[in-house]
Amino acid sequence: MSQSTDLARAQQRFARRQRLVRWRGWLPWAIGGLLVLLGGITVWLFYYSSALAVTGVRVTGLDTVPEATITQVAAAPVGTPLAKVDLGAIADRVRTVTAVADAQVTRAWPHQLVIVVTERVPVVVVTDGSKFELVDATGVTFKTVPDRPDGLPEALVVGSRRDVTIRSVVRVSAALPVPLRAQVKSISAGSPDSITLNLSSGVKVVWGSSDDSERKAEVLSVLMRRQAKVYDVSAPDLPVTKGEKK
Repeated sequence: MSQSTDLARAQQRFARRQRLVRWRGWLPWAIGGLLVLLGGITVWLFYYSSALAVTGVRVTGLDTVPEATITQVAAAPVGTPLAKVDLGAIADRVRTVTAVADAQVTRAWPHQLVIVVTERVPVVVVTDGSKFELVDATGVTFKTVPDRPDGLPEALVVGSRRDVTIRSVVRVSAALPVPLRAQVKSISAGSPDSITLNLSSGVKVVWGSSDDSERKAEVLSVLMRRQAKVYDVSAPDLPVTKGEKK
């Protein structure tokens, strides 16, 4: 009786070991199959189902550009799975808006796109005597306004090479020290090589071209220690003054 009991127990232990061996053999395959299944569900959920589709757009960074303009140009693909949206293409479309300097687009899970807009900032207002154009630090004219805005130097730009002249004026303005820039009432430019600063005190500064503007600004700051009506720094190594008070 004892021998048959021991034999039965041994057979049970052997059967359990066999089942454990078979289970261990199948376990990696079971885990692999489960991972594949989960991966397939994830891909379907993110790329093919409507559960995580675009339902709206949020725009930030706007000051003067209407939000409706940005959303219209962005043409966000509402209803498309958020993971499949081409963010770069949307950003490129938004950058075509003249008043936009840059745009970045990100996903805001589970259903939104976020467009962060950087607007162009005017540094000079350019006029031909009949209209006023806002120009940013890169020389891009991005908006025309009916009246002269306050707080910006006015540049009277004429001549056939107007776009080049405007960029030259912007480079000159950017090179001016802040205290001197604050004194500039207007800038006259008939060409890229004939730029003149008109200060609020009535003093004129003949600048010439935008070449060596930093050097010209340094020379001018020294030259203005002597009171004169005209300062000519168009040739910074040979500056000239006119109407100097003795």
